[in-house]
Amino acid sequence: MPVEPQTARALIHTVFDLQRTLRCLAHEHRSHDVGTAEAGVLRMIGEFGGRAVDIAEKLSVSAPVLSRHIADLQDRGLVARRRDPEDRRAQLLELTESGRAKLAEVEEARTALLLGLLAGWEETEATACMDSMQRLTDTLRHAGQPTAKPAAPLENDEQKEEALAAR
Repeated sequence: MPVEPQTARALIHTVFDLQRTLRCLAHEHRSHDVGTAEAGVLRMIGEFGGRAVDIAEKLSVSAPVLSRHIADLQDRGLVARRRDPEDRRAQLLELTESGRAKLAEVEEARTALLLGLLAGWEETEATACMDSMQRLTDTLRHAGQPTAKPAAPLENDEQKEEALAAR
């Protein structure tokens, strides 16, 4: 049976509630000197590296917004720029050793917080939730592509590991 309009509406509200809740938790339990947006920038640079315009696109932010974050992270020794060997006009971004350590610290703190908050959950519940959120994310991410089709559910552990590795 296809998704009903009221279910789609409720899903939108649930996703926005989750976003607000996560932002509040991140702000409330901030035990490090990196804000939520900066942590996202560090993660993207650590995961993908490359040119700022590509990172801005992945984060869906404007170049000036990203530029301010990068300048601040660079001043704090967490991000470094180097010339792009393929295009001498461009610069590539990468995490410094301190940047990698800071990102690990942030992610460990977030993981510990979430582990505490999920104390009443079973592993299967958390995995099912993650799978559903990933499928929704994939569906929404690919919606604007001309050959888009809904993401199929992940059938086995191997497919789930491949999906996690692709992120």
